[in-house]
Amino acid sequence: MEANTKQEQTQEQHTALKRTFIIGDEWLYYKFYTGPKTADLILTEMIKPITEQLLANRLIDYWFFIRYADPKLHTRVRFHIPDAKNMTPVILAVRSSAAWFIQHNLLAKIQVDTYEREVERYGIHSMDLAEKIFFFDSKMIVDMLSLIEGDEGERIRWLFALRAVESMLEDFQFDMQQRFDQVTMLRENFGREFNMNRGLKDQMEKKFRANRPQINELMDRSNDEVSEMYPLFQLLTQKSAAVKPFVKEILDLNQNNQLQVPLNDLLASYSHMMINRLFKSKQRLHELVVYDFLHRYYKSEIARQKYAKINIEKKKKKEEEKKKKKEKEKKE
Repeated sequence: MEANTKQEQTQEQHTALKRTFIIGDEWLYYKFYTGPKTADLILTEMIKPITEQLLANRLIDYWFFIRYADPKLHTRVRFHIPDAKNMTPVILAVRSSAAWFIQHNLLAKIQVDTYEREVERYGIHSMDLAEKIFFFDSKMIVDMLSLIEGDEGERIRWLFALRAVESMLEDFQFDMQQRFDQVTMLRENFGREFNMNRGLKDQMEKKFRANRPQINELMDRSNDEVSEMYPLFQLLTQKSAAVKPFVKEILDLNQNNQLQVPLNDLLASYSHMMINRLFKSKQRLHELVVYDFLHRYYKSEIARQKYAKINIEKKKKKEEEKKKKKEKEKKE
């Protein structure tokens, strides 16, 4: 009887949670078609200022974007409009902002579409929490992209990806072993997708070793304030503070067995979407490299910490033996 009641409650929740949004509903969904070279420009020079304006004028309360291909490359942007009377002002603001980019052939096409929530992927209770986390993630990334450029920017981009995934796992209170387990699972999943053989593993290991000093410096928080990437680290700190209440709700749901999606799977989706937003193209290949590098870094850190602990215990034991010896000599 109790099982039937729980099943009925779940069915009611599925019915109550709105899944599909068309134009005129609270979610307004645009597709901005552009090439990979201009995608970041659209994000930093069009999407960033228009979303800041819409938020300041309280026409929207949050938004998020993803990169996609159908098969043509485009950026998908979803605006959450809590008050229906603001729908027209938002549409007009987007039209006004996009006009210049259309005229200068930086946007090939704009399309409004239906937003279908991925409820099975993110869970009934945590769907809206995921959307709010995506908002702060999107904001962080467009702010980050506006601070980098050129070849140096590309170097910083993949380093930032490592630190961003690390920061997210830390937000969800994963310890070092849990972080290692998470990225190892994801590395294996993406490795199967790319048929990762011995040759590819050796290639990534070689690249990791070549960049090891940079990675160690990046992951050492004591270096933050003197790092060239300090302004970007501040963006991560701001995001962590902003998503804290939503993270707490998700952890509480998990604690009470109400999350409906395993926490590891949920965080896999979060990190996947974050890397999707961060890279202009070949996002899944970049994702494999990010997880591979973090796997190698965490593995070495766990070994280093274990070795350090053994040395501390040895030193402590020697000091105790020395102390006992002195006490024995005094008695004699």
